[in-house]
This record gives sequence, C-alpha cells and structure tokens, in this order.
Amino acid sequence: MLYRVPGLRVAVLAMKGYITHQSANQAGSVAFSAVLAMFPLLILVSAAAGFLGHPGDAAALAGRVVGYAPPVVQDALQPVVDQVLSQRNQALLAIGILITVWTASSGVQAIRTALNKAYGIELGLSFWKARIKVTLFTIVVGAASMAAFSSVVIMPYVWQFLENTVGVGADVLWLRTGVRYSLAFVVLAAMYALLYGWLPDIPQRLRTVLPGALVGAALWVGLAAMLSYTWRGAGKLLLVYGGFAGLVATLVFLYLSAVTLILGAEINAVLREKLAQDKAGPQQAWGSAGART
Repeated sequence: MLYRVPGLRVAVLAMKGYITHQSANQAGSVAFSAVLAMFPLLILVSAAAGFLGHPGDAAALAGRVVGYAPPVVQDALQPVVDQVLSQRNQALLAIGILITVWTASSGVQAIRTALNKAYGIELGLSFWKARIKVTLFTIVVGAASMAAFSSVVIMPYVWQFLENTVGVGADVLWLRTGVRYSLAFVVLAAMYALLYGWLPDIPQRLRTVLPGALVGAALWVGLAAMLSYTWRGAGKLLLVYGGFAGLVATLVFLYLSAVTLILGAEINAVLREKLAQDKAGPQQAWGSAGART
C-alpha cells in the first residue's frame, strides 16, 4: 500500500542498497580523502587562476564555497584557506605539480570507489586506468570551475536583475538566502550529474544520472541549511571536543555531504535497474534479491 506513494519504493530500495553496500564506511573514506585533497586542489586551482591572469579568483571561489558551510565549519576552514593561498610557493608548486595533482585526484578516486559500490560494480578498471581517469576528471573539473567562477559575477548579475525587475536587492535576508541556496542547488546538481556520469565504471546517460543528482543536491542544500541553523555557534561542540570542535564539525559536515552523494547514486542505481527490467519484461520482480549485481 505504501509503495503506491510516488518515489517511496525507490527511496526504500535506495536505502536498502546503501546499507547492503556498507556505504557508511565509503562516506567516511570520502570525507577523510576530501580533507587531504581539498588544499592541494585549492593550490592547483589557484595556480591555474594565476596563469590565466586572475590570481584572486581562487580565493573568491573558495570563499563562496566555504560560505555555504555551517558557521563553525567556516570558522575552522576560512583561516586555513587564506593561509594556504597567501603562503603558497609557486616554485615549489611547479616542481611538485604531479604530486599535487595526484593528491588532489585521490579524493576523486575515493568518490569513484564509493559510486562503483553504489552501482554494484565489483570489478572496475585496472589501477592505472582508474588513476588516469580520475586525474583527467580532476583537471577538467578544476578548469571548468575556474571558467564558471573566474570573474565571480553570477551573484551580482542576479541581484541586478532582481533590482531592475522586482525592485528588491541583496539587503532582503530571506531573498538573499533563497537565491544563494537556489544557485547552490543548480551548481551542485550539475556537479553530481557529472560525477555520476563520468566516474563510475559503467555506461551512463543523462536520464540515468539526473534523478539522483537532483535528489542528492536537494538533500545537501537541506543539510547545509539545517546545520547552519543548529550549529550557529561552536559552544555545544566546545563542551565536548574543546579545541577540536571546528575539525570535528568539518569532518561531520563532509561525511554527511558524502552521504548525500552516495544516496543519489543509489537512487540512480535503483532507477537504472527498473529501466532494465522494463526492457527485459516481467521475468524478474523489480528490486528482488539478485536483481542488482
């Protein structure tokens, strides 16, 4: 009876797949790898911005991304981001560019492994083919991010449009919050779709990655908004973790972000199975044991 509710069966099977594939462990691995990879990736993007003649764009992009995190996470990350960008050694970066790319792509490799698990892929590409794949993905995504945010003009144009057409601007709190999270949803949905389409070792089409991308992005936006409301200050965390409160909050936030990414992939896997069953005919019940490899 409950399965007649639209999307409920998909959600239940996706959660079942999440548990079966032990995706909680995969989310932890992605969160840990993200911490190790974010700063080398930031240095790489900063170097690319300097090469293109926009050296301040990496800091502006990092500031916008960090701005969506809960306040306690922002307080922990922003000083470190500023320090990394201001004290980086360009000569050392040029010498160690391969190491920088390798480290940054290791985080992407963790995501690829988690997505393969979600799709039930046991044997994927060989080690070196997989490393080449994730390295190319890291470079392309870094370049695309700089192209999309190089002049950081998206928000100003949005406010200008609203002021000219509606007569309100950035000083309206509810509107500013709505626009920020709406843009975050669009950008993140596109990023999730790109991750789902490229990284798993399985052929994909837009219709097979878009549903999970939309759901995953919506879950992330809801998560970010909820944590921003509940973690307005670090007082409660300080009582338990002391000086490590910012680090703990950052890891928890990254872990839950990885959960939204993997859940989106699980939804896509369920819908992909349903599509395959529809094409094959009613030979095997959708969602039955053994239907997903």
